[in-house]
Amino acid sequence: MRRLAILLPLLGCLSGCGGDSTDSPSTLSAITVALSGSPSAQIWQGQCAACHGAAGEGNRALGAPALTQPSTDYLARQLRHFVSGVRGAHPDDDAGKRMALSVANLSERDIPDLAALIATELPPAQPATAITGDAARGEDYYVNICSACHSGNGQGNDALGAPSLAGLNDWYLKSSYQSYLDGVRGTHPDDFYGAQMARLAPALAKGDDIDDVIAFITTLPPRRAP
Repeated sequence: MRRLAILLPLLGCLSGCGGDSTDSPSTLSAITVALSGSPSAQIWQGQCAACHGAAGEGNRALGAPALTQPSTDYLARQLRHFVSGVRGAHPDDDAGKRMALSVANLSERDIPDLAALIATELPPAQPATAITGDAARGEDYYVNICSACHSGNGQGNDALGAPSLAGLNDWYLKSSYQSYLDGVRGTHPDDFYGAQMARLAPALAKGDDIDDVIAFITTLPPRRAP
């Protein structure tokens, strides 16, 4: 972990290049002050912010998505999956491996508070659009294939284990969906909800279907308004 503590600040130097953030230095300074003090804030600033941004706004150059829209329950489950090896163990999951390494030292006691900080205390991000598609066509696919779990407004359903999709980086939505299609996610025996998604993913495997659905998702108001 000493090597990791040295590496993450170095990665933080890269986060200003190619990222999604438009926050000013004064805004980021205010966020740092507001979060200071709590153990979860120290974890966020020491292990997470270098890749995901000080405000959780994400950084595409590092493959780190914005994190401020998924619910506390969803974030906590994913953190547990990375710590336990449910995610980040597939040989082709390079981003997952990096994430698993960065949170390997988290205890079960750390996870709920860290997830709550990300989901409720960081300011809602407003990711830039990177993917083009036919949103009208995508709406039809979304309503018939995705809305039953992720809800009609794209804000997810914790009871079904379905995360909020509105307000997420469109490039991350596409890379995540592709990982289900490729068998990189959803194949671990303890990933119950991931397995459900992996079974459903081939429904959007043709042509521009994925881009069109994502284009529609980007039109939905996020769970937390910027």
